[in-house]
Amino acid sequence: MKKSLTSKLKPLNFIIVSHIFATGPALDLEDYLKGKINSLFFIGHPFSYKKEKNSFYREYKSGRLITEHKAIPWKLPEVFLYLKDVFYTFWWILKESEKYDFYIGSDNFDAFLGLILKKLGRVKNVILYTIDYIPQRFKNPLLNSLYHFFDRQCLKYCRIVWNVSPVMAKAREERSRLKEEQCVPQIIVPLGMWYKRIPKLSFEKKKRYQLVFMGHILEKQGLDVVISAMPAILKKVPLAKLLIIGSGEYEDRLKGLVGNLKIGKNVEFAGYVEKHEDVERMVAESTISLAMYKPDPTSFTKWADPGKLKIYLAAGLPVILTSVPPVAREIETKKCGIIAEYSDKDLADKAIRLLTNTKMLKEYQKNATSWAKRFDWDRVFSRALTQTLN
Repeated sequence: MKKSLTSKLKPLNFIIVSHIFATGPALDLEDYLKGKINSLFFIGHPFSYKKEKNSFYREYKSGRLITEHKAIPWKLPEVFLYLKDVFYTFWWILKESEKYDFYIGSDNFDAFLGLILKKLGRVKNVILYTIDYIPQRFKNPLLNSLYHFFDRQCLKYCRIVWNVSPVMAKAREERSRLKEEQCVPQIIVPLGMWYKRIPKLSFEKKKRYQLVFMGHILEKQGLDVVISAMPAILKKVPLAKLLIIGSGEYEDRLKGLVGNLKIGKNVEFAGYVEKHEDVERMVAESTISLAMYKPDPTSFTKWADPGKLKIYLAAGLPVILTSVPPVAREIETKKCGIIAEYSDKDLADKAIRLLTNTKMLKEYQKNATSWAKRFDWDRVFSRALTQTLN
């Protein structure tokens, strides 16, 4: 008789090591695992652009948080910050008496450290959880070569590789020139969300003409195209409003664009919202979501699986997006969203079409909520761990 996943997980000890911004799949994996296994050691390192510079760890026993520690902040050039992360990862793990069954690194750098710890006898198995992959990760040729060296080692010596999108394995094969039989298994572990936690408001309770964007405000997000489309949208839908949730380096430029277009009454910058539950509520109150990724061959999104799309859909929001993320075509096929060209005119046309067609809008909202169920984190992680442990 085969053991259930629950019984397989219960006696195991896990480590997760990840670079952290505000939210992310490694943190969701922490929430999923901590009450299902014997012990969990979670190490988080801040990205170089994060304001808070403290690395930290949390240790759980049978679901109970027993230790939490935050290191002093460091202000160093990016390459030295990575060296700091190596030091803390090794120091914190090696001072523990426990040996770990699984080490999960959320990029090839973190996973490579796990392979060293495996050589030292501190971990038995290493999993590379590939959140982002891009052939040209760094402009610096030396750093880019190191990135792909780490990746090749993980492909050869990890137990398994979790990829968030199906195009990652193909891109790796072309870059590394490793054939499938030379690599460990690679499985698709798409990004998800906590489906039951996300509010599902009826059509009547939503802000009927509100469009929403959430995320880190960078040029690649295409918000300049969104804002430039607003005057045309407002001509046809005078009550339309754009809500932007998040902050980032491109924010001031976008606020300037809003001022130049004189649409300040119809565009709200909500800023950084600390609690993700509050973000999900604000999204759920809206009617249409936006993900106008800039078509850029150097963008992570071309190979990735943006998590925000799953949150939009689970909240019952059809999404207008560019064709950049691999999942875009499936979203359009399932009638959960519409692909738009990277232009304010085409975006305006698509947004007006959805905002003014109540029957279509209700159909797309229903489809979105239904299709999103498959990406609930409980389902996603349970499938991944079942495939990993078998």
